Amino acid sequence: MLDKLIVIIPGITLLLFVLNIFYKGNTVQSCIIFILSLLPLMDIKITPEAFGGFKTFDAICFYSFIFLFKDFITINIKSRNNFYFMLFVLLGIIILLGGLSSEFPGKTWLSLIKALPIFIFARFFMTECYKDGTFHLKAIKALKVSYMVAIVFLCIQRVVGLKFTFYPGLSPNTFDPIFHLIRYPGIFYDAQAHGQFLAMGSFLFLYIEKGATRKNIIINYTFFVLAIIGMNMAGSRAAFGGFAIGLLLVFFMAAKNYRIYGLIFLVLSYFAFTLISIHTGVFDRAKNISDDLTFRQNIWKEAFDISKQHPYLGIGANNYQSFVIRHNQDQYLEIEDGQLVYFDQPENGYLKIMVELGFIGFAIFLLFLLVPLIKGLLLFIRNVYDKRVALFMASLISFLVAFNTVYSIFDNRLLIMVASMVVLIVAYPVNNDANELVED
Repeated sequence: MLDKLIVIIPGITLLLFVLNIFYKGNTVQSCIIFILSLLPLMDIKITPEAFGGFKTFDAICFYSFIFLFKDFITINIKSRNNFYFMLFVLLGIIILLGGLSSEFPGKTWLSLIKALPIFIFARFFMTECYKDGTFHLKAIKALKVSYMVAIVFLCIQRVVGLKFTFYPGLSPNTFDPIFHLIRYPGIFYDAQAHGQFLAMGSFLFLYIEKGATRKNIIINYTFFVLAIIGMNMAGSRAAFGGFAIGLLLVFFMAAKNYRIYGLIFLVLSYFAFTLISIHTGVFDRAKNISDDLTFRQNIWKEAFDISKQHPYLGIGANNYQSFVIRHNQDQYLEIEDGQLVYFDQPENGYLKIMVELGFIGFAIFLLFLLVPLIKGLLLFIRNVYDKRVALFMASLISFLVAFNTVYSIFDNRLLIMVASMVVLIVAYPVNNDANELVED
């Protein structure tokens, strides 16, 4: 169905962006809100792989960089994001040097160019949050709209079948041949990425503005429950585990009303699973954990051995599959008709980054994610941030847990979500009365 429209969806998306600029103005805010509001469309290809495989998100970010260049280079001495700028510069140097020194230098410049859009987006997003203390609320609303669309898309896919998708062919993990289960990918190509996406976004629906109507509160909590159900339909155990740990953090850090509502809706979610009898993944696949873990551990060990052989600069960005085909030919899956597919990642996001970028690049990547969490926690303890910052921290933690089983940030939608959570934590409004919690 939608896969037949895949050739025109990128054009429609870019046309909508032009109309957005025309009606909303050529501003940083209009560009950021457009990206967040149409998040499901931000990973659609506009060029074939032979020409770089660039996506709609890349085109919008490069446009913003060129035509809003003055806003991009404006330096605020009081800004708190200089540390992240330096991290990105260091990461760019590692990507460049690692690629040039690898056995497969052909992808070096392309990898560097394709790393720029997320930095452009994050810098614009962060500086705008600093300039406008209410912008984070607009961004959260835009993200909620995208998640509502994604959940509605999943519901339609559940009714009409997997032909309702953006992709002409879906990941082999969509159907589990052992348990004969369908793992619904929703707007994604891969069900695991879909689960991570829903886990991260579910916490947005616990973010309720002061003075919200009862109708608004009910809608938010309804979509929170639907996101949990969607995770089960995606059959991603890691995503569900990350969600559970994130929710535990919310229970400890957030206000009493979140604990009460959270427990109520977890109970409702359990009954929802029971009543509608969705046998699609998370719980039905639990008995397969031992074999699955053994399989992954063998791949992880080989990947770590590769990283020890290339400790400083790695084997080069996006070179894992090329390296495996040449040196570790036992890392493959056999699919239909005896066709072999070599791994392009070692079933672990952290190890893929460690192998491709070396220990230095891996350390920089961790700093991007851990520093915001530590900062958010310290400012929360000092009562500088209000308690709702825990929701963004929980979203980021859910990703950190699930990333342990699959490299998922190849998809711009997940990459944007990770960057957004980092920005929303780092640039969270300080001592802003407009952002106080709804008191118990």
